[in-house]
Amino acid sequence: MLNLKAIAVAAALTLSTAGLAMAAEGSAMDALTSATTVSFKAVTAAELNPLSPGYQEVDLDSLKARIQGSPALLAQLESFGATLDDVVGITGTDATDVTILVQG
Repeated sequence: MLNLKAIAVAAALTLSTAGLAMAAEGSAMDALTSATTVSFKAVTAAELNPLSPGYQEVDLDSLKARIQGSPALLAQLESFGATLDDVVGITGTDATDVTILVQG
């Protein structure tokens, strides 16, 4: 019986953590969807530390697919001197403040 309670608690904690990650991801990805301008920033591995201010976990495959699906956004990325393989993250909370992070 105690094992079932432990499993239930672990499952609840996992689901709540996943929900937070999706909420954080959703804000940046939603901002990208409605962004009128997007900026790019080259970042180092240290800047991508999960403890850094403004860090948000995102599904990189979804982010890259969204960039690839937008010819204008892909052209901006390429003119920045980066490729889809260089994309490592995104920050932003509204349509006026979206930055795509590329490995620098």
